[in-house]
Amino acid sequence: MPKMFVEVLLDQNLARPLDYEVPANMRIEVGMRVEVPLKSTLKKGTVSKIKDSSQWETVKPVARVISENGELSDAQWKLARWMAQYYSAPLQRVLKCFIPVNVRKEVKEKTQIFLKVAKTHDQCIKAIELFRLKAPAKAHALEEILNAPKGAYLADLQVSKSAVTSLIKDQWISAQSVKLSSELLLEEEFFPTAPKKLNAEQQSCLNAIQNSLEKGGFSAHLIYGVTGSGKTEVYMQAIAAALAQNKSAIMLVPEISLTSQTIERFKARFSERIAILHHRRSLGERTTAWEDLKKGQAKLVIGARSALFCPAQNLGLIIVDEEHDSSYKQSDEIPCYHGRDTAVMRAHIESCTILLASATPSVESRYNASVGKYQLHQLLSRATAASMPKVKIIDMSGVFERNQGFTHFSEELLDGIKKRLGKGEQILLFLNKRGYHRMQVCSSCRHVIKCPHCDLALTFHKSGGFLQCHLCDYRQQLVRGCPNCQSTETLSFRGFGTEHVERSLHAIFPEVRTLRMDRDTTAKKNSHEEMFKQFRAHKADVLIGTQMIAKGFHFPSVTLVGVLNTDATLNIPDFRSPEQVFQLITQVAGRAGRAELNGEVIIQSFLPDHPTLKLAASQDYSAFYDAEIEERKRFGYPPFCHLVKLLFTDPDEKTAQTNAESAYQRLKNTLPKPFEILPVMPAGHAKVKDLYRFQFVIKVMKIGAISSHLAEIQGAKIDVDPISVYF
Repeated sequence: MPKMFVEVLLDQNLARPLDYEVPANMRIEVGMRVEVPLKSTLKKGTVSKIKDSSQWETVKPVARVISENGELSDAQWKLARWMAQYYSAPLQRVLKCFIPVNVRKEVKEKTQIFLKVAKTHDQCIKAIELFRLKAPAKAHALEEILNAPKGAYLADLQVSKSAVTSLIKDQWISAQSVKLSSELLLEEEFFPTAPKKLNAEQQSCLNAIQNSLEKGGFSAHLIYGVTGSGKTEVYMQAIAAALAQNKSAIMLVPEISLTSQTIERFKARFSERIAILHHRRSLGERTTAWEDLKKGQAKLVIGARSALFCPAQNLGLIIVDEEHDSSYKQSDEIPCYHGRDTAVMRAHIESCTILLASATPSVESRYNASVGKYQLHQLLSRATAASMPKVKIIDMSGVFERNQGFTHFSEELLDGIKKRLGKGEQILLFLNKRGYHRMQVCSSCRHVIKCPHCDLALTFHKSGGFLQCHLCDYRQQLVRGCPNCQSTETLSFRGFGTEHVERSLHAIFPEVRTLRMDRDTTAKKNSHEEMFKQFRAHKADVLIGTQMIAKGFHFPSVTLVGVLNTDATLNIPDFRSPEQVFQLITQVAGRAGRAELNGEVIIQSFLPDHPTLKLAASQDYSAFYDAEIEERKRFGYPPFCHLVKLLFTDPDEKTAQTNAESAYQRLKNTLPKPFEILPVMPAGHAKVKDLYRFQFVIKVMKIGAISSHLAEIQGAKIDVDPISVYF
């Protein structure tokens, strides 16, 4: 028999695949997970190629096949290889997106014991009365199960397991090991909703999407719809059309905090099983969802960025909600892919329809629509009788003068809060800084207490009584004496976050009920869902939060939105800063007045005449886009070129800089023209986790023209189409 060999991409960070021989009795195919020897241990990996020879004389055999079939479809392999080339990332690193940790760790599908009564109701009542005398634990267990007409999971019952075992043995109850559904909110009851009647703008948009689904093939649509214009209803009716054709649909949302609201609305509309995918789900839950999709048992997927890579069968529709959002960009690790752009490529490879939507489309997407790459649909009026909120900018310089010092709240905002509290309406307060104080400073020598591992001031968190770094999560106790001048009298605090805002609000309105939504309060699993339910149920009057409250939430009782400060973002030396501020303000403003009640938005700023703030206040996206696209064209920024950022890190500052300078000179001398390469500079955060950071940026017309040159650069984190050229 002729020998057969395979190339295996190991889960370890090796730059290239390794060759292994396939034993004669082993069935193997591309994409299978295998275990192979490496030195003295066995390692897991993925088969990337099958061949009949190897260049190496001695080749070890594959030890074990883990999966029965290949983990990736042909289309997924094409997408993975495209990502590796476009984003200049090793294929092995890209495969971690497609073969998630639950699969790599061989996590089994999650199951639980499901119990139901096996006798009539009257028989059980009589048995409970008898058990109470001699076996009270059995009586309690049987009564608990009897009180759950549809049955109950053993793990949800506060009963003796031995009593349950006895009841099963005596056939009072039946037990079944069942797969835990991949669906959040499984046991909750939902009132079914029917499709809503669409207005003319919505119907025109839906007609075009349905036409694309019926024709088949690749088609890209961009919905520019003002906040509250009914984009979600268009999504649901488009998904219904895809499901009616027995096609799968992937619905991407930018934040985990949005999945609860989205799932509730979709569960009320669709009877089909919904697979939920995001990193806050347990490995077992993710495994179950993954298997449901591979088997075709689930055809609707809702999730954050990583859900894009799921094994949906017969894919017909991809929806990227809030397509402008920076959460779709993976910047922390390789591959530095953009979920929106990768979703467009998946739709192209799988010949399906993709829908991008936002009240503030990214400049790149809007430009693609203007040149005919995407079909543009505009929803310029709110879907209900609700009108757009009134927006007012407050100059905080005058407020500080009148108050003779710092205050979070202008008179106008305080009056607005008081008015809404009196009417029983709800309020959102937005500040994109968490914690209590932003930094601890010595007023004598101006020394700032910084993280010992990062170039960042430590933030004071009053609830925990500690200083914390928001880059590496380092924590320490408050500093009592200045480490620079040893003064014990001059340490003070500067800057404020959401925690301070909440406490200040309670000082002014002692009876106010507040919820705070930021990374500190949403660390636990399902915390987003719980806060969403509480606020929607009107168990709080004011929701205070960072950018996670600015996106997609629908709270009919919210009539006032206060934007406390966004000036810091406007001052960041990055070409995207105006776009990000405009999007953030427009999005958070859109949370107000989404039902019958009129909405009001108050923006507080020390830059009240800034053009971006004025355009955001007028909610004039078209004027903002026109001005911004001209600015990008004038200075040669995307979408008129591509950017590539190369970041070099090292524990030694000089080494990091030298490595960056060396790569800079090499690329400057070898890259094919035309290109522009900007000088080496310290990154916006010059030190993170004990690593010094230097970077430079390349402007180029086509990424493919320089991909081979980028592949030759060692030791750099390469970020193609970076979301920021500063940080």
